[in-house]
Amino acid sequence: MMYTQMDIDLDVIAENYKKVSDRLPEETGIIAVVKADAYGLGAVPIAKKLEKAGCPMFAVTFMEEAVKLREAGIKAPILVMMPAESKELLIAGKHKLIITITDYEMAKQISDELVKQSYSLPAHLKVDCGLSRMGIVLKDRLEEAAEEAAKIHALPNLNTEAVFSHLTAEGAYAALDLAEQQRFFELIKMLKKKNISIKTHLMSSDPYIWYPQMPGDYIRVGSILYGICPEQYSCCGIKNCMSMNTYIVQIKWIPRDTEVSYGPLYRTVRRTKIAVVPVGFADGIRRALSNKGEMLIHGKRVPIIGKICCDHTILDVTDIEEVKVGDEVTIFGRNGEESQTAGDYAELCNASAPETTVIFSARIPRNYLNM
Repeated sequence: MMYTQMDIDLDVIAENYKKVSDRLPEETGIIAVVKADAYGLGAVPIAKKLEKAGCPMFAVTFMEEAVKLREAGIKAPILVMMPAESKELLIAGKHKLIITITDYEMAKQISDELVKQSYSLPAHLKVDCGLSRMGIVLKDRLEEAAEEAAKIHALPNLNTEAVFSHLTAEGAYAALDLAEQQRFFELIKMLKKKNISIKTHLMSSDPYIWYPQMPGDYIRVGSILYGICPEQYSCCGIKNCMSMNTYIVQIKWIPRDTEVSYGPLYRTVRRTKIAVVPVGFADGIRRALSNKGEMLIHGKRVPIIGKICCDHTILDVTDIEEVKVGDEVTIFGRNGEESQTAGDYAELCNASAPETTVIFSARIPRNYLNM
């Protein structure tokens, strides 16, 4: 018997999609990012729901993720954001996937292989407007970048449909974001002067909120659709799609000045009633939450005390009356008047909400509502 379960409300995700879509210009579409199993929430059921809601395109990181979506029946275009390798071209062709190109040398090798095999593939060109990750560098070399992009666009059997990039600060440093946006859109202007009309996508979830005036042809969003940190997107009325609950497996009193869990990192300052719950770092509850995080019982917050174990977490329930073995414990979601999201845990760990959910173990069952 698994004591811990995650519930994911697909209707909430569809509603969040509509809220995001309604704020966009009519000509701007959404690329739903479902990489890393939709940040641990389940790419296949989420993609199916979003496709029904009208989502025109999906994005993943690896070819295997895209193939899984195709085998599950997803028909919409799928962008694979990791640069393609020659050995993957047949797979991309078979499953009608969009590949990513990051420079001319790579693009030429792929084009030559496609010509040899007598078929074509759609591609999106990645450029680096400042993140220094993948793609053609734009900073201080826009003219050279435009020339390289034009050469890629002219290659046979490689249909370069779009140019995309990713902002560095995502709203944290407006001057940096704006400089990167300027580089990106200046490149697009230079390509137009070369009679190359090409689609664009630059904005992800956070920049979409900060810079709604510059959406491009598409925005790439994941976190905002799932609402795992809804307070971050309160201006859009985004809701949390996910809850996680477990149950108390033991309650006992321990004396004052007693060590709790490994280390020890915690010692009681009073006679303390503790509750043990069967969820730990093996399930994705990060040890960084030891002596910091909280869970919800009977509509009240209770602190995590001591070091989080592989399979167990210990809670101080001294102030909770009539608490007993088998009582529900809410990790994420609402319990009475209290609620907690993955974003709350992320803040305690100096992390992002996707960092919190993506590590949830496969041994936690996902229960999908409103499929």
